[in-house]
Amino acid sequence: MSKRTHYKNMVLTASGTMGSRILGLVRDQLIAASFGTYGVGAALILAFQIPNLFRRLLGEGALTAALVPVMSDEHRKGGKEKAFHFLNIVITRASLLMLAITLLAMFISWIISLYPALEDRYQQAAYFTVICMPYMPLICTAALFTAGLNLLGRFGITSLSAVWLNLSMILAIVVAKFCFAQDGAQLAVWACVGMLAGGALQLGIPMLALWREGWRPRLTLEASESWTQLKYIFIPAVTGAGIQQINFFISRFLAFNVDSSALSVYYFANRIVELPIGVFAITISTVIFPAMTMQAAHGDKREMGSTFAHGMRLIFAINIPAAVGLIVLAHPIVAILFQHGEFSASDTAITLPVLGIFALAMPLYGVISLAGRGLNAVKDTRTQSRVALWVFLLNLVLSPLFAWWWKAPGLAAANLVSAILQCVLLLRTLKRRDAAFFQESLFKPLMQCIGAAVGMGIFTAGGWYLCQHWLTVPPGWLHNFLEAIPWQVLHSAHFHQIIGGILALVIIISGSVVLYFFLLGRMHYPEYDFLMKKLLGRFRRNKQLDA
Repeated sequence: MSKRTHYKNMVLTASGTMGSRILGLVRDQLIAASFGTYGVGAALILAFQIPNLFRRLLGEGALTAALVPVMSDEHRKGGKEKAFHFLNIVITRASLLMLAITLLAMFISWIISLYPALEDRYQQAAYFTVICMPYMPLICTAALFTAGLNLLGRFGITSLSAVWLNLSMILAIVVAKFCFAQDGAQLAVWACVGMLAGGALQLGIPMLALWREGWRPRLTLEASESWTQLKYIFIPAVTGAGIQQINFFISRFLAFNVDSSALSVYYFANRIVELPIGVFAITISTVIFPAMTMQAAHGDKREMGSTFAHGMRLIFAINIPAAVGLIVLAHPIVAILFQHGEFSASDTAITLPVLGIFALAMPLYGVISLAGRGLNAVKDTRTQSRVALWVFLLNLVLSPLFAWWWKAPGLAAANLVSAILQCVLLLRTLKRRDAAFFQESLFKPLMQCIGAAVGMGIFTAGGWYLCQHWLTVPPGWLHNFLEAIPWQVLHSAHFHQIIGGILALVIIISGSVVLYFFLLGRMHYPEYDFLMKKLLGRFRRNKQLDA
C-alpha cells in the first residue's frame, strides 16, 4: 500500500473520527450542563465505564488486534470467501462469550443496586450499569465487522461508528430533558437508553456494509487451524489489554471514591484530550496497521519498517503541537466547552491541572498505539502482556498514593508516569523483536517537532494574552452583530462571551498552525513536502470544482 493510499485513508478516517469526536464533546457538554460534576452525573459516568471496559478489551482491543493478522492470512490464501468464513467462526464464538459476560454483569449490578447499606451514588451507578451493559455485546460484535471492513480498505464506514452512538445519546438527552425527565435520575436513564440505541446502529450499519461486500451470516462452532492461531495470539493479547483496561478502570473508580466531583473532572479532561488522540493517533494507527500486517505476511520487512516510521513521524508532527496547544489554551477550552448550566467556574478551575497532565501524555499514547500495532502485525502479543503487567503494577502503587496527595490531578499524574514506562518498554521490545521497525532514525524528526512546537507555544501564549479579554468582553462589533440577529437566545451576555472566545481561539489557533508548519518546513521535516503537496493539491482541486 502506497503512502498516497495511506494519506487518502487517513483523511477519510480522520474526517469521520473528527465528526464523531465533536459530537462526543457535544454529548459531554449536555451531560456536564445537565448534571455538573456531582451526584447523578458521576454515577452515570461510572456506569458508562463498565461496558466500555469490555468494549475496549474484547471489541476494539485484543480481539480485533488479534483478528486482523489472522484474517489477513485467510484473505491472502482464499480471498474474501475464506476470510468471511473465518469471521463467522469468530462472531459465533465471541457472541456466546459476550452474552454470558453481559448477563453475569447485569445480575451482579442489579444485586448491588438493591443493597441498602451503600451510598445513593453507588446504588445509582449500579442501576445505570444494569441498563448500559447490553451495549457491550452490540459494540463488540460491531467491532468484528469493522475489522473486516478495515481489512478490505473500507475505512469511511468504520470511522463513523461513534457518530451513531453520540447522535443517539444527544437526541435521547435533549428529548428527555424537555419532554419526559422530571429529575436527574430519569434523565440519566434516558441517556442510557440512547446509548443502547446507538449501539444497535453501530452494529447494523457495518453489518450491512459487509453484506454488500459479499459476507453472509452463518453460525458455526467449527474449529480450524486459523482459530487455533487466533487463540494463540488472542490469549496473551487479552491478558495485556485486560491489564491495561483494568488499569484505566481502577483510575476512574478511585476518582469516584476520592470525592464527589473527581470522576467527572477526570472524565471531562480526558474527553478533551481524546479528541486529538482519536482523530490523529488512532487514525494513523488504524490505517497503518493493515498495511504493516500485509507487509509482514508477505515478508517485506523493509517496507514494513518504512510504513512504521512514516506513521511515527506523522504522530510526532501532529500530537506534539496538539499537546502544547492544549496546555497553553487549557482555560479557554474548558470554559467554552463545559462552563454552562450546572458546570461552574470552580469546576473549570479544578479541571485545568488534570487537562494539562493528560495533554503531556497525549504524544505518548500515540506512540504506544502504533508500537502495539507493530507488535500485533508480527503476531507478537506476549510482549504487550508483560509490558502491561509492569505498567499495571506501577499504576496500582502510584494511583492511590498520588490521589491521596493531589486527588484527580494525582490520578492523572500516575497515568502519565505509567504511560512513560509503557512507551519506553514497548519501543525497546519492538526493536528487539524486529530491527526493521527502526531502520529509519526517528530522533531527528522528534527533535524537529519539539522545537517547532515550542516556538508555536510561545506564539500561542502571546496571542491568547492579547485576546483573552474576548472571553469576558467580546468586541463591540461582534456584540452589535449578534444583537441585530432577531433570535432572543443569541442576545445573552453568556452567549456573546462564548462566541468571542471561539473567535479568539480560531484566530490564535489558525496563526499557530501556520507558524508551526512554517517552522517544520524550514527544518526540512521528512513528511513536510508530502503533506503540503496533498493539502495544496486538495485545495487546488476544490478551487477547480468551484470554478
